[in-house]
Amino acid sequence: MLDADLLVLGGGLAGLSLAERLADNGAAGPRVVVVEPRTEYRDDRTWCAWRAAPHRYEHLVERSWARFEVRHAGRGVTVACPAAPYQMIASSAFYRRAQDALEQSRHVRLELGRAAVGAPARSGDGWTVPLDDGRAVRARHVVDTRPPATPPASILWQSFLGDVVEVDAEVFDPQTAILMDFADRSDDGVQFVYVLPLSAREALVETTVFGPRRLGPADLLERQQEALLARTGGRAFTVARTEHGVLPMGHARPATPPGLVCASLFHGGARASTGYAFTRIQSWADACAASLAAGGPPVAPRPDPWLRRAMDEVFLRVLRAHPARGGEMLQRLFERADPARVIRFLSDRSGLADALGVVRALPPAPFLAQSVCAALRTRCRGSA
Repeated sequence: MLDADLLVLGGGLAGLSLAERLADNGAAGPRVVVVEPRTEYRDDRTWCAWRAAPHRYEHLVERSWARFEVRHAGRGVTVACPAAPYQMIASSAFYRRAQDALEQSRHVRLELGRAAVGAPARSGDGWTVPLDDGRAVRARHVVDTRPPATPPASILWQSFLGDVVEVDAEVFDPQTAILMDFADRSDDGVQFVYVLPLSAREALVETTVFGPRRLGPADLLERQQEALLARTGGRAFTVARTEHGVLPMGHARPATPPGLVCASLFHGGARASTGYAFTRIQSWADACAASLAAGGPPVAPRPDPWLRRAMDEVFLRVLRAHPARGGEMLQRLFERADPARVIRFLSDRSGLADALGVVRALPPAPFLAQSVCAALRTRCRGSA
């Protein structure tokens, strides 16, 4: 007998987003088990996105900004976005909501302190997944939200280290988020500071690097300390929490066995050129939950359209080839393009006119060179 209709491996953003939607279906929905290695959730990260459309997590938005700033070489461009404000959701609020929903459900169960061992194996009309406590769970379907054991090669990696700090003076502008404040130079990629002011005294200050290698907290610590000193003006501050992460930027999707659905950041959960994941994961969770509720199988995140994939790859290869020009190019994008077009493009809601507007705002020479290289790579792969 099957232990569940659906087994979800990993109770992070993707796993809990799907499970919460399935809990909404009541007794008519599939029997679901979510296994998560953590024994408890903590406030370990922040998710942000432009509000391109109404969404189910409106009441969890901790802060919202109707304008943001991009700075490079002592100059800044301020972008107003009242129609699509930049929103922030703390992971602690999301985790609480999801856990509350699953605790009230009779057919969706969250098992903390449990981890799958290895890959799911086909077993008759379902799958068998061994757990680290010696048990094996059998399910008709499996959705695996875990990152692959061996991450694929990526054009760039987005590494970040951030602190939520409270300062003993009013040093932040709570009305303006600083999306990117670029460093003069960085030896290992494009570096910038990201500031989300929660009040005049409190903010998330984060050092980010788009580079060819993954950077751990120790690699970023000195730079983050310099960013905190600059942002606080040397005033005393306390750290409420710290977050660190590494996101893939441009890679081939890892292969998966037929019938197995993978939904990690490496399988379409994050935008290649930005690392933004929250909105994409919610769109996938809607589609996957709808298929399961209708009696169908789970579905994987939908691949990006060809044009978006091609533009993202060229953009990332330009940043890798010319990291010293990254700040200049991104500031130029927000200075010269219609902000609404750029936001739609970054939010996966752009059309051809938006894509053309983004292209026209960027310097042509490095992008043409990388476009030719991309065409040659495609031709070589096709003839191999």
